[in-house]
Amino acid sequence: MTAFGSEPQALADLGWRGWRRVVFRTARTMVNMETSLRCAGVAFFGLLSIFPSIAIVVLLVGLLGSRPFLVEQMARLSMFMPEIAFTVIMGQLDKLLSQPPRGLGIGLAISVIIALWSGSRGVHALIYAASAAYYESVQRNFIIASLLSLLVTVLSAVFLIVVMAVIAAIPIAISYFPVPEGVERILIGLRWPLLTGLAITAFSLLYRFAIPRPPGCRRQVLPGAILASLLWLTVCMAFSLYVESFGQFEASFGSLAAAVVLLFWLYISAQVFVLGAAFNAEIELRLSHD
Repeated sequence: MTAFGSEPQALADLGWRGWRRVVFRTARTMVNMETSLRCAGVAFFGLLSIFPSIAIVVLLVGLLGSRPFLVEQMARLSMFMPEIAFTVIMGQLDKLLSQPPRGLGIGLAISVIIALWSGSRGVHALIYAASAAYYESVQRNFIIASLLSLLVTVLSAVFLIVVMAVIAAIPIAISYFPVPEGVERILIGLRWPLLTGLAITAFSLLYRFAIPRPPGCRRQVLPGAILASLLWLTVCMAFSLYVESFGQFEASFGSLAAAVVLLFWLYISAQVFVLGAAFNAEIELRLSHD
């Protein structure tokens, strides 16, 4: 058994016909209308939690840290979302940073409550959407499910901080310890394998511990985690390129364009997460039949 519960030798034994069946059934799950509706719910609650979460970061920086550093680090995340959506987030960031420091403690408390509520509801919807990809119905106690959603919300925020640190750490280190240009490019390029590894780890942990499964079942988490991580990074960059180069969202939606793009980006991210869960579910089903 591997650390995440998959068995490579069993996966290799699936064969061409087995993998074709897995891919076909995964695609059938993803085109199901219920899957789309669940992912839309995730996007809605995710949108509700974005700006309170930004407020938490801003208020913490206002209390504890350097504001220019925050702006610089937030700007490094622009590669993962469309420019029009990122511009709105940065605009809200500027407004919050321009507020007087008085009342930061109260504002922090209010923002924490709102962000945790909306974020945990979004996480709960995401877990529910991914759980529906499996063929057994396993229900958690309401209190346990709520606490788990809250815990995943907090850990997601920690993961975002780690991602920002990884993105920022290498350029900062190079600025203090100059290296030849060729080596610098290699070091800068190392951010992508590091981010991919972090994404695979995060997806694997979510598939392993967040999705309720029957006791004693043979779990498959690593195949879906690898697929979802690579696909999410690729889709995020492709969607950003599409919006910036070909999308006519502003012409179609006017002042709502940024909100629509954010919703769509969150919806795509939820779809990718559910896709990984569905992929794992179909592999489990196929192995159980074989």
